[in-house]
Amino acid sequence: MSAQFGLKQCVPFAITLLSMASASFAATAYINQIGYRTGDAKEFTLFEGSGDVEIVDASGTTVLTVTPSAATTWAASGQSVQLVDFSDLKTPGTYSIQVGGQVLRSDLKVLDAPYVEVAKASLKWYYYQRASMALEETYAGQWKRPAGHPDTHVSLHSSTGKSGSISSPKGWYDAGDYGKYIVNSGISTYTLLALYEHFPTYFNTLKWNIPAEGSLPDLLAEIKYNLDWMLTMQDADGGVFHKVTTLEFPGDVMPAADKAARYVVGKGTAATFDFAAVMAVAARVYKPFDAAYAEQCLTAAKSAYAWGIANPNVAFSNPYDVATGEYGDSWLEDEKLFAGTELALTTGDASYTQGGATRSVPSWGDVAGLATYEKAAHADAYGSEGSAAKDSLLKTADVFVARAETGFGVVMDYGDFVWGSNAVAANQGVWLLHAYYITGDKKYYVAANKVLDYLLGKNPLNMSFVTGYGSKSPKLPHHRPSTADGVTAPVPGMVVGGPQPGGEDIGSQSWECSDYKTGYPATSYIDHRCSYASNEVAINWNAPFAYLAFALEALNAGYTPDFAVDGITSIKTKPVVSRKANVSKARLRFSGEMLFIEKNGKRFNLNGLRIK
Repeated sequence: MSAQFGLKQCVPFAITLLSMASASFAATAYINQIGYRTGDAKEFTLFEGSGDVEIVDASGTTVLTVTPSAATTWAASGQSVQLVDFSDLKTPGTYSIQVGGQVLRSDLKVLDAPYVEVAKASLKWYYYQRASMALEETYAGQWKRPAGHPDTHVSLHSSTGKSGSISSPKGWYDAGDYGKYIVNSGISTYTLLALYEHFPTYFNTLKWNIPAEGSLPDLLAEIKYNLDWMLTMQDADGGVFHKVTTLEFPGDVMPAADKAARYVVGKGTAATFDFAAVMAVAARVYKPFDAAYAEQCLTAAKSAYAWGIANPNVAFSNPYDVATGEYGDSWLEDEKLFAGTELALTTGDASYTQGGATRSVPSWGDVAGLATYEKAAHADAYGSEGSAAKDSLLKTADVFVARAETGFGVVMDYGDFVWGSNAVAANQGVWLLHAYYITGDKKYYVAANKVLDYLLGKNPLNMSFVTGYGSKSPKLPHHRPSTADGVTAPVPGMVVGGPQPGGEDIGSQSWECSDYKTGYPATSYIDHRCSYASNEVAINWNAPFAYLAFALEALNAGYTPDFAVDGITSIKTKPVVSRKANVSKARLRFSGEMLFIEKNGKRFNLNGLRIK
């Protein structure tokens, strides 16, 4: 700077430079790091940007210039951000994002089928969670391991009211620990069964390198491994035991190194009704492949339901000497609603039907939303009950759509950041897809896509929440095999719990985390093994993610659920079990305790079978 520049000239010049630096260098673009679909609406979030945004291809040519939306504040992160709509970019490729000539990032991808591989990984993870079997290198690669927890002689804890032992092998480890829990298996297994039932033709030939189970499609083979375990947990009286665990959580060891005694713990209404619901769905889904297995599932479902009706208030809590995951629940009407709804659909027996619907997104502790899905999907069959369920579903979906139009452009709200917030997000996406199925309104599809954007990087942490996928993803999840296996990379395909402000794992003990809370729920997260409150993994977090990602791929491949309205895609699937409940001019009828569909003088049960 020449000597003739005085203070008055220098200060404005410096301010200008700082302003330019802020616009050009401090700006951040938050994107879906896996990619955006060529034909979909597409947007990313811009923080501290100024001016137009240029999308530049690999040759350096600007292919699109976009003026960002007006800035709005997202309370969950405390940021004032802009949304950048680049839906007009429809050519596959990898692009850079530039503001003021400065490159903000160079990993913006546009793809024809962006979610297939990450969706496969999210389902393959269930194989990595299998108990009682060795994971062979052929299937597991560098994450191969010896078998752990054969569970062929598991002691009955005194909380079961019994003594002795049972054989309870197979099943999935629930989370980062080695427990197997019926309640959490309930919503997880149901979600994966629903994924198959909604898109059977799509999944009948889709594979992702897991051991074969007869002629079953891979998805049903994986689900059956857990169903087989669940069936071992039913007592002779129909009630269902709550969990199989050690008395305390194990250390950071591989499954085969966990030698502590394992117990069957508790028996309760929630586990029993969840079991009944899942087995009722399984009876529908597996019948075309194995009628005997389907009948076994249905018999188990009916027996469990009868026990639940006779024992409606048996709430589970951990016994004094058990410190593993509780999954305790004192409100049990939602599980009853869930079980009754599924048994009514499977059997056509009206006596199972339960009244009620909810506007709340499903979680392991509140499964009423799963019954709401079924009633809304078959609204004609349920009369006023179906209309109420559809109304509840769409009112909540409309709230989600509105949320996604401002702030970060995501469905998540301030209060959604609870333990397992990423599962809340994924289940919001599944909810939105159900709204899309029954209305055909594209706004629900667009909002559901935005949920995946959030989970795969369009969030204030600027990270994909799925291990092994994205330009930034979790490296140190709270997951014992990933800690103890000697492999640097974590097991791939795991959805971590996600940010939430509780800080339950913060403390001064060696195994606890230092304080990672930021004052904002959407950024209170740490990628560290210590963080079971934000960085653990769980089967009920992967399941809705897998449903959401694969449903979007199936829809774009031309498939729809059999109950969906016409016109949302060009091809309709053939349902596994034809249910006629939503057919035009069909009517719901009752005869004694039998529920059936009548059309053109003919009667069908809810499995679609002619009965008269």
